[in-house]
Amino acid sequence: MNASGNVKLSRWRKISEERVGNFEIFETLRCRFENAETKQSGDFYTINCCDWVQVIAETDDDRIVMVEQFRFGSDDFSLEFPGGMMDGGETPEEAAARELEEETGFCGERPQLIARMYPNPAIQTNRVNVVLMENCRKEKPTKFDEFENLKASTVTPSDLIASVEAGKISHCIVIAAIAKYMLLRGIPTDVSKRRTFREN
Repeated sequence: MNASGNVKLSRWRKISEERVGNFEIFETLRCRFENAETKQSGDFYTINCCDWVQVIAETDDDRIVMVEQFRFGSDDFSLEFPGGMMDGGETPEEAAARELEEETGFCGERPQLIARMYPNPAIQTNRVNVVLMENCRKEKPTKFDEFENLKASTVTPSDLIASVEAGKISHCIVIAAIAKYMLLRGIPTDVSKRRTFREN
């Protein structure tokens, strides 16, 4: 990483907070921050919502459970790990087991929290928890929410990399979780094979 001269970073201190919108699954806040060094201040808007969970579910035959569903934000289908919003009082491991069962009917063992990430630290206050579960098996019926309609499938780790490369997986949180999983499991990703990308 190249150094950027003698730039000194200074912390900003939150001095006030006001809720300006409430939209069921998130709220918007107007926060006033002051620079600790320069005393410069300004209003900044953030999105406040509960933490999320993503589940990397390994089956007992070394495959990984995925779901495909329509996403209203992108107005398109999205291939993802099972996951969703954490309920109040849940641990990441508890939320992962619940979401996996509800969305796919799979149940697993030995849940492990392998990453905590900010989805967009510029404007969002919540975190995404990535939980690995092992020896997952299809044991129960799915329990979709009112507007959910998901298609579950299983893939190999190499399928994950190929899907990212081909653009079939375009959800940035899923891609970050895949990177963490590959590092954890020591799965090679052929990063030494450099390519030159150009627009078609």
